[in-house]
Amino acid sequence: MNGEVIHNDGRIRVSGRLTLGDLKDVTASLEGISAGNHVLDFSDCTSIDTCIAARIWSITEAKTANGALLEFQGMNQDIKALFDRFRAIDERPQIPVQKHTLLYNFEDIGDKVLATWDTVFGLVTFTGKAFKALFSGKVRGSVVAYYMEQSGVMAIPIVITLNWLMGVVLGYQAGYQMSQFGGELFMPALLAYSICWEIAPMMTAVLVAGRSGSAFAAEIGTMKVRQEVDALEVMGFNISGYLVTPKMLALFLVMPLLITAANFAGMAGGLTAGGIFLKMPAVVYIDALKEALIPFDLYWGIIKGFFFSVIISVTGSYMGIRVRGGPAAVGKATTSAVVVSIFLVIMVDALLSLLFIHIRPGLSL
Repeated sequence: MNGEVIHNDGRIRVSGRLTLGDLKDVTASLEGISAGNHVLDFSDCTSIDTCIAARIWSITEAKTANGALLEFQGMNQDIKALFDRFRAIDERPQIPVQKHTLLYNFEDIGDKVLATWDTVFGLVTFTGKAFKALFSGKVRGSVVAYYMEQSGVMAIPIVITLNWLMGVVLGYQAGYQMSQFGGELFMPALLAYSICWEIAPMMTAVLVAGRSGSAFAAEIGTMKVRQEVDALEVMGFNISGYLVTPKMLALFLVMPLLITAANFAGMAGGLTAGGIFLKMPAVVYIDALKEALIPFDLYWGIIKGFFFSVIISVTGSYMGIRVRGGPAAVGKATTSAVVVSIFLVIMVDALLSLLFIHIRPGLSL
C-alpha cells in the first residue's frame, strides 16, 4: 500500500508505507501546517523510510518552534524507536566552544617552531646518512643513468627555453633603459653577469626542484605508503644507499651541465633581444661578452650546481621517506619537497653570492 498524508480538522493521518518516492508529497503536506494543536496519527502507517522520518521530524520541530503544537500518536515500536533516536540526538548537549587565550596562540607558534626544528634536524641527519652511503656503498650505474636521463636529458628543453626567454626579457629591458642614456653597449655585460652569476643557476635549480625533487618525494612516498621501504629494510637493504644515493649522484652529474646550457641559452636570448630591439650586430654583442666575462664566471654557476643538486635530491628523498598515512600524505610530501628545496636553494645561493664577491678576481665592493 502506497503511503499518504491526509489532513482532517487538525488531525494528520499518516497511512501506508512511506518510501523515498513519497518525500515530495509528505513535505508539501506538512509544510501547510499552521499554528495551533495538531495530531500526527501513525495508526495506519505500516513502515516509514528513515529519510521520510527525518523530514517529518525536521518539519515538525520547525513548526513547534513557530508556535504549533504537534503530538505523535499510534506509532508502532519500529516507528517509535526511529523518532526516539531523533529526539535523543536533538537532546544531546552541544560541545561548548572553547575560547582560545593568548597563551594558545603562543603555544601554536611554539608547535610550528618545534616541527620546523625537527624537520631541519631530520634533514641534516638524513644528509649525513646519504653521504655515508655514497662513499661506502656500491654505486648502481644503471639506476644512476636512468635518473640522469629523467632529471637531465628530459629537462634540457624546458631549461633552455625558459632561460632563453629570460635572456630575451632581460636583454630588452636592460637595453631599453640603457638606450635612454646612450649606454646600450653595456647591455651584454650586464646580461652576462646576471645570467651566469644568478639567473641561470637559480632558474635551473627551481626547475629541477619542481620536476625531479617532487618526483623523488612522490616515488619514495608511494613506496613508503605501500610498505615497500619497510620490506627493503627487513631484507637488509641500506635505504640511503639503495634509494637516495643514485638520485643524488645523478643530479650531481647533470646539474652542472644543465646550468652550462642555461648560461648559453640566456646569453643567446640576450643576443636575440639585442639584434631585434637594439639593432646590435652579433659581432658587437659577442665581443662585449668576451670582454666582460672570465672563465671563473661560468665555473661559478657549475660550482653552485653541485650544492643545488645535493639539496634537491636529499630534500626530495627525505620528504618522501617521512611520509605517514595514505595518498594525501604523498601529496603533502611532494609539496613540501618543492617548497623546502627552493627555500634552501635560495638561502645557499645567497651565502655563496657573498663568498663570490671575495674570491672572484677583479670584483670587490
